[in-house]
Amino acid sequence: MTNRKTEIPRPFAFKGIGEGDIIAEAAMEYENWAPAIQVLKFTDGTEVLRFCYYVKTGQIAPRALWINDEDIDNLKEKIKKQPQVRKFLQRLLNDDE
Repeated sequence: MTNRKTEIPRPFAFKGIGEGDIIAEAAMEYENWAPAIQVLKFTDGTEVLRFCYYVKTGQIAPRALWINDEDIDNLKEKIKKQPQVRKFLQRLLNDDE
C-alpha cells in the first residue's frame, strides 16, 4: 500500500499554478502505486479533473496514468461512489454535439 493521504477534502499546492483542495477522488490501492482520478478545486473556485497516480512513498508520480483492462471494472466501481468525478467524466463522454 502507498503512504498517501486519503481524507477528502485535502489541500494541494502547485508552485506557479495555484492551490486549493482535492474535493473528490476515485482511487485504487495497490502494493506500490495508487491510480486516481481527482476533482481539484482551486481557491478561485475553478474545478479541474486530474488523472494521476501515487507511488509507494505517497508522492504523485510525474508520469502519465496508465489503466489496464483489469483495472477498468474496479475503477468504474470507485467512480460510482464519487459523484463529482462521475459528473466530469460524463461531460467528457457526452456525445450531444
